[in-house]
Amino acid sequence: MSMITKKEPITRDERIRRVGFLCVHFVRNLAFYRAGMENGILLKTNPFWRTANFNFFDQAVLEWCKLFADKKGKHYWGKIATDCSKFQIFLCETIRMDNDEFEVYVNELRKSRDKFIAHLDSERHDYRPHMDIAYKCIEYYYQHLFNHDNKQNCLSDFPSDLKVFYDKCFQLAEAEYKT
Repeated sequence: MSMITKKEPITRDERIRRVGFLCVHFVRNLAFYRAGMENGILLKTNPFWRTANFNFFDQAVLEWCKLFADKKGKHYWGKIATDCSKFQIFLCETIRMDNDEFEVYVNELRKSRDKFIAHLDSERHDYRPHMDIAYKCIEYYYQHLFNHDNKQNCLSDFPSDLKVFYDKCFQLAEAEYKT
């Protein structure tokens, strides 16, 4: 008979590492998805590649929503950033949107997640939002972690530059799509 023990809550550094992981995972999946597309058309259309490619997109949306759309979630930026008002101001400056425009964008990704990815509702057409802004949000959040929340250097083994990481992931996937 095993004894059930109360789990210790994870530390702030562990939470920051998880946020970093979600950011990296978003970037990897977005790069893999984009490498398989050319001008909005799949490079390989057999069932394996079609499924893999769209799963990369779906996973990127899910990870992004954990960080920006799920206000009750443990990894939501508003629960991690030490100065939420400054974070939001600089995020909006980075993506060149005001708060209201950003909320509209958040709702677009939430709609994609809720109506097509997590649940298949009765919508007639799949909705795939543009991901350039999502990528900029992730870049900003990740850099914010490094600059403001990485006091114990808990992200030392993570990529220091998401753009470089994105490019490497894109090249890796591009080589696979060409085989």
